[in-house]
Amino acid sequence: MQCIKEGGEVFSPPSKAIAVISWPVEADNYRMITLEKLPRTAQELLMRHFSETEISYVAAERSLFNRTYKVFLSDGCTIEFDRNGQWNDIDCGQNGIPEGVIPAAIREVIQTRFSGRGVEQIERTKQGYDVELHEGPELRFDHRFKLIDVDD
Repeated sequence: MQCIKEGGEVFSPPSKAIAVISWPVEADNYRMITLEKLPRTAQELLMRHFSETEISYVAAERSLFNRTYKVFLSDGCTIEFDRNGQWNDIDCGQNGIPEGVIPAAIREVIQTRFSGRGVEQIERTKQGYDVELHEGPELRFDHRFKLIDVDD
């Protein structure tokens, strides 16, 4: 393999450099799976809170160090789970997320300060939780469910 330097000079890099350069840039790999291949915790959440909505398909994503699952429902809702079956992100758009999925402390803040607003999306982050309300602000909670930011 030959490369061209900025000044136009042609050179051959050492073989170890070629191995590093040829490593795939994107290691993510989506593939369709059956519902039964989801972790038990994820299956239970779907049965408990989304049993009346048909599952369109389930996908598994494998990266070098992680595995996640994504469930697509017929009403447009998507739910992403970690390798243990804990949800990372739930996006139901204007259909709204079932209240039972939302942590009780977050639900209480929404009912008290943003009454009548449904939750369109909730995401677990390293800092806590991000919540998007229907026709309302985006809320950020820390890991102790304390409201730390309101973005209108």
